[in-house]
Amino acid sequence: MDKKQRPQYKENPSPVQAYRFRMHIHDAPGPLKVTVSATQHDVVTPACLPVPNDNPGGHLSPVPTHDIPFQLERVSDTEYTGIFHADGMIDEDYHGRGICRWAVIQAQVQLKASGADGETRFIVSLDKDELSSGGAKTVYYWKGGYPRSSLEDFPDYGVTSRKDIREDLRGDLFSVSITAAEAGR
Repeated sequence: MDKKQRPQYKENPSPVQAYRFRMHIHDAPGPLKVTVSATQHDVVTPACLPVPNDNPGGHLSPVPTHDIPFQLERVSDTEYTGIFHADGMIDEDYHGRGICRWAVIQAQVQLKASGADGETRFIVSLDKDELSSGGAKTVYYWKGGYPRSSLEDFPDYGVTSRKDIREDLRGDLFSVSITAAEAGR
């Protein structure tokens, strides 16, 4: 079978669109360790991608996505800060069909009690709309899922409103607040 080789998408070696990311953990039932902190970048110009006839089976091209880790520095037991870049990928003609433009789709952090396999993953993120509108969010999690849920490696995305939690559990919550703003502001 003749398969075209996929292009190597390139990270920007000199990004300039810096965002300062801050995270505060409130009333956690125990220690939390950052296991993932990354931005997700996707191609936002699908016209630059190969047409279905150029793909085996004639399927539409999947939207290229690329995660770029960023470092979070521990400021205190409950506060972290770091820098990520919105222009982390190089816009280029990767497929001979025009410039593929990349955009940051989300900035995400995953926390675990110790980082061990099987522990609940407490996940908090800001999507592209939240980033462009000042980037602030608080997410609430049930303490009963710490350090492990009944499901191995359970991804707990929490809720953004305490009203979305059963009333009898509202007193048994912790929260994670995150903000992101352009570093020059």
